[in-house]
Amino acid sequence: MLRAVATLVVLAFVLAAAAGPVQAQVGGPSVPPGLTEPPPEQAGRTDFDDDDGLSMLQLGMIIGGAGLVLGTIAWFIVRDAHRVAPVGSKWGKKAKKGGAGGGGGSRAAGGAGSNGVGAGSVSARSAANAERARERQKAKRAKAKARAARQQRKQNRPR
Repeated sequence: MLRAVATLVVLAFVLAAAAGPVQAQVGGPSVPPGLTEPPPEQAGRTDFDDDDGLSMLQLGMIIGGAGLVLGTIAWFIVRDAHRVAPVGSKWGKKAKKGGAGGGGGSRAAGGAGSNGVGAGSVSARSAANAERARERQKAKRAKAKARAARQQRKQNRPR
């Protein structure tokens, strides 16, 4: 049934296309004669004849504007990257403070207050406490990050 309808549609288009030239030949005197003379050309000059393209100033402004847009995008990307970068990185302030251990005179590193007596023992204890607090915060952030990653994987599982 569908094949028959398609065949009839194609046949109708072919017949309609063939009937067009036949009607033009039968038209007789009512058909106007074809144009034999070309349209007249304009004798005057136009403003576009001397167009040499972009001037150096325009080209410089385009290149400068593109550089400004790309520079602004790069600045935003770097700014956002610095915002989310970890604070205590391997090459950050901790590496400069006290050598390999990063404790800088704490009890674990065998510094001035290693036995609890001496001029630097109070500051060594407070520095050690601050270091432990930073480590606890770091572990807490790592745990929260792992939990968020698990949740994301759970949400992305195929169903």
